[in-house]
Amino acid sequence: MTPRYSAPRDLAGVTAALADGDGVVVGGGTMVVPDMTHGRTSAAVVVDLSRAGLAGVTAGEDGAVVGAMTTYTDLITSDVPLLSTVASGITGGPQIRNRGTAGGSACYANPASDVPACLVALGARMRLASAGGAREVPAAEFFLGGFRTARRPDEVLEAFVVPPLGGAALGYLKFKLAEGSWPIVTAATFAPTGGPLRIVVGGAAATPVAVDVDRPSVGSDDPAWREHVREAVHTALDAAEPWTDVLAPAAYRRRIAPVIAARSAGRALEEDR
Repeated sequence: MTPRYSAPRDLAGVTAALADGDGVVVGGGTMVVPDMTHGRTSAAVVVDLSRAGLAGVTAGEDGAVVGAMTTYTDLITSDVPLLSTVASGITGGPQIRNRGTAGGSACYANPASDVPACLVALGARMRLASAGGAREVPAAEFFLGGFRTARRPDEVLEAFVVPPLGGAALGYLKFKLAEGSWPIVTAATFAPTGGPLRIVVGGAAATPVAVDVDRPSVGSDDPAWREHVREAVHTALDAAEPWTDVLAPAAYRRRIAPVIAARSAGRALEEDR
């Protein structure tokens, strides 16, 4: 059966269209549209967010509020920490950056995508809306598994909020097999002034894996400290649900992840000098 098409002009219209819980939300459409074309996704109604006014970055009391329809191109020129860097390196070139959105990537929840680990590292909060009201979910609790999130069928991601950094330094690194491929592993590091580092690894498990490590007493290039980081990441991944896809098996991802994580941490500390 052909689904009904709805393109609401505001958030209230979006939540009304999703109220029955049998809708699919289309943002930039870079992932959902191909899924629908190949029969991997179906629903009674297709809800198009392009007219709903959910794009843009605004400064709020709690930090930067990034609308769900804010494109990667918009993020590149924004002041949103870390995400502006991530957006500039999104696989697919200008076509994907001009249509794809960080909000859509978060909701699609491909473990190998750039966005999930970054949102967790930043301590972002996901704003979800439904006809019954609104709620916020910490990014660390939003990703439930490969292609699974805490968003309910009658909800839409309205925006996500990135709290102020408070002087923290950031580092990001990813490993890909080819320029045009999905990442095998990503790693985002949040380094608050004077405190321990939080490293969040993506792609090596079904959900982002966070690891807290102390700052090095000597320097980020200290081999012993880097080995400590690698061991901490390895231990954390052992307790996480493994992730395998067509690009790489879980065992390969787990061998690579500690190395990428240590380098990401090193980048953050270099920025902090």
